Amino acid sequence: MKHYGYARVSTETQAEKGYGLDTQQGEIRKYAAAHGLTIENIFVDAGISGAIKDTDADEAITKREALMELLAVVEEGDTVIVLNTSRLWRSDNTKVLIRRELMKKKVKLISIEQPQYDLYTVNPNDRLVAGMMELLDEWERLSIALKLARGRTVKAKGGDKPAGVCPLGYKYAPDKKSVIIDEDEAQIVKMIFTEAQKGSSLQKIADTLNEKGYRSRRGNAWSSGSIALIVHNEFYTGVLTHQGKPIKGNHPPIISKIQFGKAQAQFSRRKRG
Repeated sequence: MKHYGYARVSTETQAEKGYGLDTQQGEIRKYAAAHGLTIENIFVDAGISGAIKDTDADEAITKREALMELLAVVEEGDTVIVLNTSRLWRSDNTKVLIRRELMKKKVKLISIEQPQYDLYTVNPNDRLVAGMMELLDEWERLSIALKLARGRTVKAKGGDKPAGVCPLGYKYAPDKKSVIIDEDEAQIVKMIFTEAQKGSSLQKIADTLNEKGYRSRRGNAWSSGSIALIVHNEFYTGVLTHQGKPIKGNHPPIISKIQFGKAQAQFSRRKRG
């Protein structure tokens, strides 16, 4: 458990009695000495305008380099000492943002001029603003998710793989936009479908690949489950499936639709048998 100090003075508060940087740091050290505490460091921000903070909380916080360093350094159980909470925040938005960061790490905040202040006592106004901030965060995450989903849908409708890792036998082109065949992996895919077309079971196909020394993309041994993911994937015939609907893909097929159909027929026959 460590103890840190924080001092800040803005251009408009430099003339305020008792709030100069030297005064703040002196009071923090005096408090620490009186209570037998060792101060690891006092983080100081000078000349950060309160007007900026009141009009744009996020921007102002990021401009306060010492505050950002303090928030990055503190760990669970640490203590931050300030002369007054106004050195940390003035606007409600800034207050909520800084409090949330401190509370996430269960940091204790001591305000010398406000001995009764408790970081973890939330008044109705704080709760209201915090709730609004959480809703805004959720709205932002939802907006980003919707934007990404729309982008994937547009790509899929155009015949391009929307996202994710390419199936075995394929890779992204250098431009990262189109999908091309990986010739080495494609040979394994062709071997799998050839065996499937002959009527071999999923496990037998896996055993055959393992006996020949072939491994999956991740270097693992083949299993019936990993074989099933390949032999039932229409992507290998040049078909893209998005939201449960087949779409003609722009990627080149590795397996013909006829061979794919024969392999599925063999598995259906084995299932019935």
